[in-house]
Amino acid sequence: MLQITPSRRRALLWAALGIGFGLAYRYLVVQQHWIGHLCDPGDGPWWCGPRTGLILFFQYSGFGILAVLTGALALWRGHAWAIHTALAAGGAGLVLYNAETAGIGFVMGLVAALRQPAAADDKSITGEERT
Repeated sequence: MLQITPSRRRALLWAALGIGFGLAYRYLVVQQHWIGHLCDPGDGPWWCGPRTGLILFFQYSGFGILAVLTGALALWRGHAWAIHTALAAGGAGLVLYNAETAGIGFVMGLVAALRQPAAADDKSITGEERT
């Protein structure tokens, strides 16, 4: 049976954060017409530049490429930061129009997270109950 260890819980948290960021950014910033019209003339508020940069990032599959690269690294080396980055970037990319590549990276990060051994004091490794 699959045990929810602290490292797996952290991985799920990073996946949820990535999906949450993607949903919030998509529906609160990108798809709001009034924000687009405010930034269109080129002389909008200071945050129009970063908004445009992030839109260009996901238009060119930035989240998907980041998820695939860090997912491959996570499978190869098993680094926790690579797993978390693959899950967060993959989750964001799934809702920010990078579903093809981001989905691959997200699954790679998920597989790497599930391959992580449990902590030494976990019941699944030692077979003993924690007190």
